[in-house]
Amino acid sequence: MAQLPDNVKEALTGGQNVWVATIGEDGWPNVAIKGSGALLDEEHIFFADLFSKKTRDNLLYNSRVAVGIFDPEKRIAVQVKGVADMIKSGDLFDRVKQQIADLQRDLPDPKYVVRIEIQSVWDMTAGPNAGEQIA
Repeated sequence: MAQLPDNVKEALTGGQNVWVATIGEDGWPNVAIKGSGALLDEEHIFFADLFSKKTRDNLLYNSRVAVGIFDPEKRIAVQVKGVADMIKSGDLFDRVKQQIADLQRDLPDPKYVVRIEIQSVWDMTAGPNAGEQIA
């Protein structure tokens, strides 16, 4: 397991747009923007599965995932690679469900909360270190 650098943790303190890449049975990649990317703890990030049929199907087939995190104001761009698990109940699920309800945007309840165990972190910021593993 790897840990996110502190500046990336700070960028994920609330729901943030993250790009999630998965692979399905057909072998084709799928990339989807998730508006609920957030830090769970030192070794996990998560997002809520609200409308994610293709992402969900792919993760049920293959739990490996890549997540792009970009914050232009803080000049952060990283790719997190990890292994996802799909959570349907329990404390984390209930907490995320309540956070979504509190937004009062007529969003559906999550079908799953996707928790990602961080395996590696890669620098994607423009410059001499782009593409290097940083964690």
